[in-house]
Amino acid sequence: MLHGKVKNSTLKESDRSIAPLYSRHALTSGVSRYDFPENEMLPQTAYNLVHDELMLDGNSRLNLATFVTTWMEPEARQLMTETFDKNMIDKDEYPQTAELEMRCVNMLARLWNSPDHEEAVGCSTIGSSEAAMLGGLALKWKWRERMKA
Repeated sequence: MLHGKVKNSTLKESDRSIAPLYSRHALTSGVSRYDFPENEMLPQTAYNLVHDELMLDGNSRLNLATFVTTWMEPEARQLMTETFDKNMIDKDEYPQTAELEMRCVNMLARLWNSPDHEEAVGCSTIGSSEAAMLGGLALKWKWRERMKA
């Protein structure tokens, strides 16, 4: 989804900033919603600002409108937390991550009954929408090959 730039001049003052009340002496004034603050803030305060706003979102465990898994084993969550700092596209710097990606592609190819005598290709994606679009393109290319024959 693309987002446009918000024009501060068109907003009411109350919509330009966030002014939460915390028990610590962290914020003496509101924080702009659309500009970087002039001064630094405590990491705990930054966390609380974002955390409190995200509490307004719906509970993902109750979302029955999309076909996504919202629960995972604690070990999977721990692995993700331990590897957030890796840039997966940098295969030279993170060769073992690339190896695991290649293994997953092979596992999925076999899960989907790809014949051993045929090639199968794949890659990791950031999210389910990207994965679905790449899957759709793969089906289109397969269809195109069959139509040529």
